Amino acid sequence: MRTFFENRTDLEPRFIEGTVSEVEELLGSPVPNLPEGHLLAEPGEGFLVDLHSGLSNAYRELVEFAYRTLTSVRSKEGGAEASVDWGRPGSPNNRFESVLTQVLTNILERERRLGLLNLFWLAHSKDAAKIIQEFFSQPGIKINVKYQMYPLLQGAYRNARTKAWTWFKSQKGDKLRYNLGSRFNPRLIDCIIEDQLPLTEVSLARLNLAQVLGEHNRRFRLPFREFKEIYAASRERLRDGLQRKEPKLLDLLRRTFPSIRPELYDDEKAATRILFNARIVGYLLADLGGVATKLLANPVLKAEVGQSRSWSELLADYLDVLQAVRRSEVVDLVRQPVVLAGQEHTETQRRARYGEGRLYRFHPDGEVLNLARKITVIFADLRGFTQTSEGAYSERELTQHLYEVFDPLASVVERYQGKIDKFTGDGVMITFGAARLSRKDELNALRTALALQGMMRALRAAGRTGFEMGISVHTGRAQVAHFIVDDRTMDHTVIGRNVNIAGRLSGSGKTQGSAFDDENGVGTRERVPAGAAGAQDVWVDEEGTLYNTGIVVSQDTVEELVKLVECQPLTEVGRSGYRFLDEMLGKNVLLEYVGDAKFKGIGRSIAIYRLGLEDDGPAPAQRPPRGPQ
Repeated sequence: MRTFFENRTDLEPRFIEGTVSEVEELLGSPVPNLPEGHLLAEPGEGFLVDLHSGLSNAYRELVEFAYRTLTSVRSKEGGAEASVDWGRPGSPNNRFESVLTQVLTNILERERRLGLLNLFWLAHSKDAAKIIQEFFSQPGIKINVKYQMYPLLQGAYRNARTKAWTWFKSQKGDKLRYNLGSRFNPRLIDCIIEDQLPLTEVSLARLNLAQVLGEHNRRFRLPFREFKEIYAASRERLRDGLQRKEPKLLDLLRRTFPSIRPELYDDEKAATRILFNARIVGYLLADLGGVATKLLANPVLKAEVGQSRSWSELLADYLDVLQAVRRSEVVDLVRQPVVLAGQEHTETQRRARYGEGRLYRFHPDGEVLNLARKITVIFADLRGFTQTSEGAYSERELTQHLYEVFDPLASVVERYQGKIDKFTGDGVMITFGAARLSRKDELNALRTALALQGMMRALRAAGRTGFEMGISVHTGRAQVAHFIVDDRTMDHTVIGRNVNIAGRLSGSGKTQGSAFDDENGVGTRERVPAGAAGAQDVWVDEEGTLYNTGIVVSQDTVEELVKLVECQPLTEVGRSGYRFLDEMLGKNVLLEYVGDAKFKGIGRSIAIYRLGLEDDGPAPAQRPPRGPQ
C-alpha cells in the first residue's frame, strides 16, 4: 500500500492528502500490505478478482432480509426485530456467515504474508457497496434504512471473522501466526467492518453526510444538525485565522498539507481537506475564547449538551466522524484498481489471466493465485572472478570490487521493474513476472540486460572494474515460492527447470578472458581483445559449447518477445534473427542467432541469440547462416 500511494499520480481525494505518512496515521504502521505484483502495473492494469458467486448471492439475500426486518410492522411486544430469529439455521444471515467463513479460512491457509486477506476485503467491500447501491436504487425502497441496518450486517462480519480465526487456530496451531507474521496490521479490515462507509458507499467522492448522519444510524452518534453547526464554526474560525495570517495556524497547515499552496487554503475544496483533519480541527476548536464559546452558546448544540452527554463527548463524536470518513477514503482509493471479474470477462479470459498469475480467486476452496506461471529470469555473472579470488587479492579487495558493480546494479533493475532474487557471490539472479507482473516482462528483461552491459562498459572505462559480465535471459514456466524465514521475514524465489536453464546459459559455458584473468585467459580458445577484428562476446562452437561475455537470449524468450513488439527479420547475408525499434531506448535492438547450445542434463539443444544494439560493440564473426533447430 505504501508503494501504491507513492506511485499514484491520478489520486483525487476529497478528504485526505493521500501521503504515506497520513495513511500510517490513519491505519497504523506498517501500513496493511497488499500483493506486490500489481503495484507497478501499467496504466489500466490492476487486481482482477474473481469473488465466489455464492458469497455475492448470499450477501444480496442478507441485505434484502435486513431491510425487510427493519421495515416490517412493529408488534406491541417490541417490534419485528424482536420477533425475527436473525441467526436461526438456514436464515440469510446464517448462510452468509457460513460462506464468508469458508472463504476466509481458505485465504488464511494460503496467505503466507502475500496481502491476500487485505485484497479480499477490498474486493468484497467494493462488491458489497455495489450490491447495496443497486438495492436502494429500486423504486419504493426507503433510503434512510440503508444506514439503519448496518449493525445487523456488521454482526455477520464480526461472527464470520471470529469463526475463521478460531477454527484456523484450533486446527492449524501456530500456522496462522506464521502465515500472517508478527507485523500483520488488521486496521484496513477493521475499517471496512467497523466504519460502515466502505460497505455502503461506492465512492467517497459522492458521500452525502446528511444521509449518513440521519436518524437511527447507530454507528455514528452525532446527528447531521450538530455536525453541520460544528463544521460551520470551524470553517469560520479557519477563515478568520487565515485573514489574520495567524503564524501557528499557517505553520501547521504548511506541515500538514504540503500539496496545497497557501493562497488556496480558503478555497472550498482545500478547506474540506483541512477541516476533516483531526489535528487541524483540534487546534481550531481549542480557541476557548472564540469558537468554543460560540459553540457552547449555539442553541442546536446546547440542546444536545447536558441532556445525554458533555461537550467533550460531543466533540469526540465529531472527531470520530472525521476520522471514519478519512479512513474510509483511504480504503476507497486503494480499492480503485481492484476490478471484479464480471460478465465482460469470459471464462476463457479468466483462465488465461489465472494462468498468467493475474487473477485472484477468492472461493471456499482451491488456490487463490496461480504461482506456477511464465517467468523471465536473468543471470548475470562476473567473468574471471573465481580465478581472481584464488589469486593475490584479499577478501576485502574482492568485496570492494563486487560493491563497485552490484551497488549501481540495483537501480538499473528497479528502473525496468525487475526484482533481484538473490546475489550468488560473483553473480546475481533477477526475475520478471515473479514479484511484479507486467505484460512487458520479456522486453523489460532485455532492456535490463542491455543497461547492465552499458553500466559495465562505463565502469571499465572509468577504471572502477576490470571484470566483464556474462548475461543470460530465459523465459519459461516456474513456481514462485514464498518461504517463511522467521516471524518477521519472508524470502521469495522461483523454482523449476527453466530457472536451471537460465543459469546454465549464463555460467556453464567456456569464456574468453577478462582483464583479471591469467595471461592465457580462461578456456581452450585463445583470447581475442575486445574491439579487435574478429572479437566475439557470444558464440557457440561446433560441439555446441556456449561462450558468453555478452548477452545470451534463449529461443523461448525471443518467441515471447515477437508477440510484444513488431520484429523485422535480419536480411543481411550470413545473419539470421530479428531487429526491432525500442521506443523507450530510442534505438534498434538486434537479436542475432549464433547457434544451438547443448548442456548436460538438458534433453534438447537451445537456440541462442546474441542481444545488442545496432552498431554497438563487437558482433559475432561472419558464418554460414543457420536457422534455429
